[in-house]
Parts: sequence; C-alpha cells; structure tokens
Amino acid sequence: MRPTFSPIERPPGLQVQDPIENAQFELYTDSVVDPVRASDDAADDRFALPVDSAVRFEAESIELPMLLNVSVWTQDGTYVGQSANQEVDSYPRRAYALDLHVGPMKLQVAADAPLQIRRAENTTFLEFEAPTPVLLGARSLHESPAGTITIGDDVTDGMRAVSLFGSALKTTSPERSFPTLRGHPPLVERGDGFDAPDHLVAADTDVAIEIHRDWGDLYQVSALAYYLGAEVRPGPERALVLDGDRHVLGTDRSFGDEVRALLEHVFLLDCVVRTEGLYPVDLHERAVLEPDLDVDLAAAYEASLAERLETYLDVPYEVTEPHVPKWKLTADIAPEAKRIESLPFVVNDLARIRIHDPDAEPPDVEEEPEAVTSFLRGGQRSVHRSQSEVDFDTTGVVKPPSTDAIEHVWLADGFPLGASKGAAEYYRRRFEYETPDRDAIRIDIVCNDPEMTEEEVVEEFYGARDFFEFDIEVHYGLSTDELGDLLRTEVDFLHYIGHVEEGGFLCEDGLFDARRLESTGVRAFLLNACRSYIQGQALVDRGSRGGIVTLTDISNDPAVRIGRALARLLNNGFSLLSGLSVARNVTIFGNQYITIGDGSVQLVQSNRGTLTSAKLGGASTGYDITMQAYPTNSKSIGTLFSPHLTSQTTYYLNSGEIGPFTVEETELIEFLDKTFIPILQENRLSWSDEVRRELLD
Repeated sequence: MRPTFSPIERPPGLQVQDPIENAQFELYTDSVVDPVRASDDAADDRFALPVDSAVRFEAESIELPMLLNVSVWTQDGTYVGQSANQEVDSYPRRAYALDLHVGPMKLQVAADAPLQIRRAENTTFLEFEAPTPVLLGARSLHESPAGTITIGDDVTDGMRAVSLFGSALKTTSPERSFPTLRGHPPLVERGDGFDAPDHLVAADTDVAIEIHRDWGDLYQVSALAYYLGAEVRPGPERALVLDGDRHVLGTDRSFGDEVRALLEHVFLLDCVVRTEGLYPVDLHERAVLEPDLDVDLAAAYEASLAERLETYLDVPYEVTEPHVPKWKLTADIAPEAKRIESLPFVVNDLARIRIHDPDAEPPDVEEEPEAVTSFLRGGQRSVHRSQSEVDFDTTGVVKPPSTDAIEHVWLADGFPLGASKGAAEYYRRRFEYETPDRDAIRIDIVCNDPEMTEEEVVEEFYGARDFFEFDIEVHYGLSTDELGDLLRTEVDFLHYIGHVEEGGFLCEDGLFDARRLESTGVRAFLLNACRSYIQGQALVDRGSRGGIVTLTDISNDPAVRIGRALARLLNNGFSLLSGLSVARNVTIFGNQYITIGDGSVQLVQSNRGTLTSAKLGGASTGYDITMQAYPTNSKSIGTLFSPHLTSQTTYYLNSGEIGPFTVEETELIEFLDKTFIPILQENRLSWSDEVRRELLD
C-alpha cells in the first residue's frame, strides 16, 4: 500500500498514486520519463525527510500544477530556507532535498545541480540548467494506530491506557506541534483487564497529571496528557507534576476550563518556540506574541520538556489567549466507561473535551417558522401541508452547549443539533476501509420527487476537478426495490434528494426503511430531506463511514441552497464536517443539518494544501480579504499556511481566521485567478471563479 509512480506521455510527466488515501497527483516534465524504482537505502541517503517509496528519472524541469511553498534542505539535513508565494529563487550547485506538500501526500525531490524555483499563474516550476538525474519520493500522510490497549471497567485501567497515548509522539520537542510528528494514539477496547502490546512504551518526559478516580476527570485531561506525553495517575488533588514540582489545576477557573486553556497555551508557545529549530520561518503568531513574552525562545527550544513547561507556566494565559488559533474540535462526552473507545480519535485532533451532564434538562429544539415551511422535505408530496401531517417523533434530539471550535462532536446519547454524532465503531472504519477495485470515484444522485428537479444542478458540481475521475449516475423516481439495491451497492457518495417519513425513504411505490438492510455499501452520504437522521443512523450502523442528515423539517429553498453548496464543497476536498460548517452560511437554518458517523470523511483529497474559504468586503482603498482555514485529518492543527497574496510572505497557523489583508483590485483578481475557494460576500456564498468574473465584467 505504498505510493506508486506511473509515466504519462501527453503531457509528459508522472502520476503519483496513494492507494491508502484514494488520492493521485500529476506532475509534468520537459520530456517523457522512464521512472526506475529506487532502493530504500538510496532514499534514506538522499532525502532530508522520510518517504514511503521513490523512483529515479532524468529531467531538466518539473512542473507542479499548483502554487506550492518549497522547503529547501541540503541532503545532510541542513535547512537552507523556503521558497514561498510568488518568489523566484535560485540556488547554486549543491545536493538538495526539496520538500513539497501536495495535499494528501508529501513529495521529496533530490538532485545535485543548480536549481531555480519559480511560479507562473497556478504552477510551480523546479528548473535545472541541463537534464539532471532526479530522485522523486512520496510519503502518504495516512496515520494508523500502532496497537490496541485492552482495559477493564476500573478507571485506573483507563488512566494506564491514556498514559500510553504519548507513545505515538514522534518527538517531545516543540516540533510535536506539527501534526506529522504526532502519531495516532493507540486504540482502546474494553475487556476483562488491562493488557497492552509490549512495543507501546510511554514517553520518557518526567511529566505527570494527577486526577481523581473519575471517568470525567480522565476524559478531560486525555488530550493534554497525549500532547505532553504525560503519565496519568490518581492523586489527592488535580495537578500537573513537572519533574516532581506540583502545579494545582483548577484554582482560578473550573478544572475542565483550566485543562483546555493549558493545552492551548502550551501548544501555541510550542508553535512559536519551534521557529528556533528546524523551521525558522517568519511566523505571524511569533510576531504578535513576542513583544509580551519575557522568554528566551532559543533556550526554551533547547530545554527538556519539563523545564520548557515550567517556562511556559510563567507566561500568563492572558498573553496567549487572544492569539490561540481557532480550535479544530470540541468533543462533548458522557463520563461513562464505554466512551473511552472513542477517546483516541478525538485526542488525535487535540480536542477540547467537555463532560456531558446526562441529567441536564434537554433544551427545546427550534423548528423553522411555519411561514417559511411552504415546501417541506418530509411527509406527503403535497406542496402545501399542515405541520401535523409531517410530524413524527423527535425524542432524543438534543441541543449541546455552543462552542467556537470549527467542528463539534457529540459522544453521548441523543442526536445533537448543530454537532456531529460520533461513536467508536464509526471512527474505526477509517482503518477498516478498503479502496475499491476501480479507478473512478462513484457518486450516485437520487432524486425521488419530481417537484425537486431544480436541485439537479448538483450534478454539474461533481466531476469538475482536474485530478480525479468520477463515475456519476443520476436516478429519478426509484422504487423501494431499486433504492434498496442501490444502498447495498458499493458507492463512494450518495446524494439523496427527496422525502423521508417516519417509516423510511419515500419511493414511487411506498417507503423503504434502511433499518431493513443487513449492510450497506454506501461509504458517505447526504440525505437532503426532512428529519433524515433516523435513516442516516441506520446507514452508519450498517457500514457507512459517515453522512449529513437533518434533525427537523427543512423547507425546500434552504435545502436546495445547502445541497448545492455541499456538493461543490465536498467535490473540492472539504470533509463532511468542514464542508457543512461552510454550507451553513447559506441559510439561517443551517444548524438543522448535522453529520453522523465519522465527520472527517472526505469525498476526495484536496489537491492543494490547507482548505480555506474567504470573506470579502470593501475597504477604503480596495478590498479586505479574511481567510478562514480548516484543518483536516491530513493537515491538522499546527500546520503552516501562507496565503497566496503577492504582498504576503508571512506564515500562519492553519486554523481559523487569518487576516484581514487589504488588497487592490488587480491583486484581488490575481488571487482569485490562482485559487479555487468558497467566498462569503455580504451573506452570500459564491466561488472565487464567479467573483473574479463579476469583477472583470
């Protein structure tokens, strides 16, 4: 399951395929190449960073059809610098190793020759003075847990398991703030007692966290313990212990709030301090923090982990809190022993973990006002229906406390309004999923109501990507047998447009209930119908990885707008969760859509780096652009991001708002021409190509 390389002739170049992530990327050369597999030893000697597989060929130039920042190293691992944005950089003859992040995989290029890196429009060029032997390596960013820990019902078994989460860290230096240097924590399953594979060895950090013998305490400290490589153990009071020195937790704020603030504080300072090490880049967060930091950053970088944390604790939270990046994930979790099996997956995202109070009074779930529900996606086919005709049981729908994180997952009973319904069995499918034996990504669109044909426009948004091939089929008016057969078929993505009633999907000859299925071959789905969560739950219970469903009645106009937006977002690499977070902007009723299952599922991998949207507004001179960055499984929080604006060479952390940047119209048009992202403008969601055309008209 290593990346593979195949020559292409028109235009000449190579196609790199990652069978694990179902991703592929093409690069082009000045002439047809004949790649020869390189040995692992040769790759280790020539590349500065690890690769999974590599090939040799000869080329005078390499063309990468996207704008890339290129990290340049000598082949002995010495960092030379980075070629970024619109720069043209020339390097004298030397043995170089170049690091290229092309979305779902890392590429390394090694060559011993004079080198120029330049960009034109949406392309990055690596150019040599003459035909040169080149080594090209690829590394998949797919991460799998290194083993499974078994625990009994005693919470101390859970503490021992979480203490081993740090075994996945690839370093305890500040560079662990890079997601590629944080491995996935081992899985946890419940059994008769504690048992862990011998190769899972706790990190040697002299850091411990002491808590009460309580599942809620354990869950709240789990992400912090993983990131610090800390031992978790029972103690007389909740405390962080650094090389024997105790720091009591939860004195000025609640215990949970203190733990979350401490994790974000340490993470941000690590991102700043790591600029003293292997990646000495111009980081925005360092620039805004440094005037208020009374810290020797170089000394902090060289210190032991315990000593570095002591230094960090001397910095008031008030200094870092305004600059913490928008957090990727908040997880609400019930303090029950069975929930520990979900813990490694949310900890892998460094989630803010909150404890759900199952005894709290459930809040009311707001419906759309009757005045706007003139065309609902449930019940009878009549365009004008009374509310009583379409109601069915909403028991179990809950409204979690709000969060300012980009994503929100619910690990408790009930169906959460505005969040993702998660469970361990859904997350495990990330590692059980087998790539289908076919070249194309299969998408099936089902329109089971002739009055909803306006939404057929979603078909045009699939298959528009340059580097992915799609097999798209549209079905109208399916019978119960036909829909059942489709749900049993291997499908990468199902977009259902129509009605759902209490008893199932409304078909030409009656209702089909997905709960009748033994299994489903549908990998991911959007059920764009009223109260589709029961049918969505049935699909994930029977094998789907995840999908998007509704919790209440949805009128037709918001449903059409949400459907169109999601189709294009998912087609361009957004996950179910991040895509929904953007699509909700098209209607005030967007929070009635939730993800169920594993919300990190991506229909396709992005062929660019960090996924972004942008807000565009007027300024006194030109326009203001504010970027919104969305971490994914392959580009999680801590990744570097640089907006492709001519005036910008600074790097930012890849989560939340970045900017605003004031640009003139010519620079804005140039920016829109070399990127393809959703644009929020005056409460309207459009795309960069559309906005560019409007500016040029």
